[in-house]
Amino acid sequence: MAKRENFFQTSDGLWLYYEVTGEGDPIVLLPGFGEALTMWRHTVPVLAENHKVVCLDLRGHGRSMKVAGGNRQARMARDVRELIDHLNLEQVLLIGHSLGGAVAASYAELEQEYRLKGMIMADASLYAFSDEPWNEHKARGYNIDGWFKRMMPYITDPVQYAKTGRENSPLEPEDADLLQESLLQIPPWIGIEYHLDTYFTDNMTPLKNRTIPVATFVSHSSYHDAWESGHEAVRRMVHSPLAVCYEFTESGNHLFPILEADKFNRCILDFEEKIEKLK
Repeated sequence: MAKRENFFQTSDGLWLYYEVTGEGDPIVLLPGFGEALTMWRHTVPVLAENHKVVCLDLRGHGRSMKVAGGNRQARMARDVRELIDHLNLEQVLLIGHSLGGAVAASYAELEQEYRLKGMIMADASLYAFSDEPWNEHKARGYNIDGWFKRMMPYITDPVQYAKTGRENSPLEPEDADLLQESLLQIPPWIGIEYHLDTYFTDNMTPLKNRTIPVATFVSHSSYHDAWESGHEAVRRMVHSPLAVCYEFTESGNHLFPILEADKFNRCILDFEEKIEKLK
C-alpha cells in the first residue's frame, strides 16, 4: 500500500512514486514504456539482500502523477536526478529497461553522470528512428507510418490494446496481469508523447562521452531488436573504463528481465563486481 513517504515532488510540481528496499550501495531501477515498478518484483528481493534498491514509477506511469506535457526524455532524466538528491544517494548503479534504458542514457548525458558509479541499459531504445546499419528496430529509417500503424490501437482503444497484450503475453499469469495493469495506468496522451520522443532522441551518439562503467543487456525480439544496437553502444564508449555487453538468448523476448530473471539478476551482480575490481 502506498504511503506519504513513497512520494516526492519534482521541481515542476509532479508527485512521483518510488519504493526503497534494503540497505547498502544504491541501485536505481527504471521501468520502460507502459511498465511500473512492479516489473522488478523478481529482481528487488535478490538485489536488496546487499543493496538499497530504489524503484521509480516514471512520470505518467504506475502510481506517479499523470499530466499532459513534459513526458519526455530530458524531463524524466531531471526527475531521476531529483530523486537521487531527494534520497541523498551516492555512487548509484542506474538500470533502465527499454525506454527506461533510454532515460538512463539521457540522464548520464544531460546530468553529466551525476552521482553515478555505473549504468546498465537493458534492451534500451537508443535511437529507434535511426537509419544506421546497427539499428534493427522495425521503426528504423524514420518509419513514422509504421510507428502510427503499430501505436494507433493504443491511441484509439488502450483498454483493448492492453487486453490483447495480456492475451499474447509470454509471461506467467501473475506477471502478465501486473503488466496489463501497469499499461492501463498510463493514459494514451502521456504514452504517445513519451514513446515518440524516445524514438526521435539520439541516445547513441552521446555514448562516446561516457566515463563511467556501462553495460548493455541485449536480446533478439520481433519488433524491438536491440541486439546489434547494444553491441554498437559498447563499441562507441571508448572513454569508459568498462563497457561490456551481456547477451540474453533463452527467451528471445524483449521482456527478458522477467522471463530470464535469474540470469538478469546474476548479470547485474556480475557487472557490479567488475566495477568494484576497477577500484
